[in-house]
Amino acid sequence: MSPDSDKPWSRERSRDIRDTFTAIIAKAKELRVDCLFIAGDLFHRQPLLRDLKEVNYLFSTIPQTQVIIIAGNHDRIRKNSAVLSFSWASNVTFLESEDVSSVYFEDINTEVTGFSYYTAEIPEPRLDALEAPEDGKIHILLGHGGDANHVPIDRAALASSGFSYIALGHIHRPEILLDKKMAYCLIRPRPAGTASFTARSTRKSVR
Repeated sequence: MSPDSDKPWSRERSRDIRDTFTAIIAKAKELRVDCLFIAGDLFHRQPLLRDLKEVNYLFSTIPQTQVIIIAGNHDRIRKNSAVLSFSWASNVTFLESEDVSSVYFEDINTEVTGFSYYTAEIPEPRLDALEAPEDGKIHILLGHGGDANHVPIDRAALASSGFSYIALGHIHRPEILLDKKMAYCLIRPRPAGTASFTARSTRKSVR
């Protein structure tokens, strides 16, 4: 991936992003987290096969962690997307349907619900009406949006939806919307020329 490809700092920024992502994977391995949620736009454009292979290798190094991914507006799925025929590591689940779908992990009694983008914009508030059933499971909602053109959300509706945790992407700033229940998470390298990166993440411990 080459973000800001027309800028002189593109190569350094690309390296910083890779280093940041690798550090996240290493931290997940160290903490032996149950799940890693990627709420869309893992890539800033259509990923090539080599991009998918690179991140899939990293995911394969944390086999104890379930990785759940949705596509956002930037890496939205198209009819020729490499992701449609890609074979992920056994611990990776891509919720690639444009309709709401879910995956259940029996060993941690956790069900993760979400959907992927197939268009650049989704003006409908598709998350607001979702509700988690009262069935004794831990229910996680994975969503991408929050502005007028990308799945606008009603915070009050989501707060009362019954999900144990809601992981959101798209808004380019980290924000806790509801303590220990709902957050926008952003992993962002610092500008070129600095030695460190800022990272904000929320971990949901399933016990």
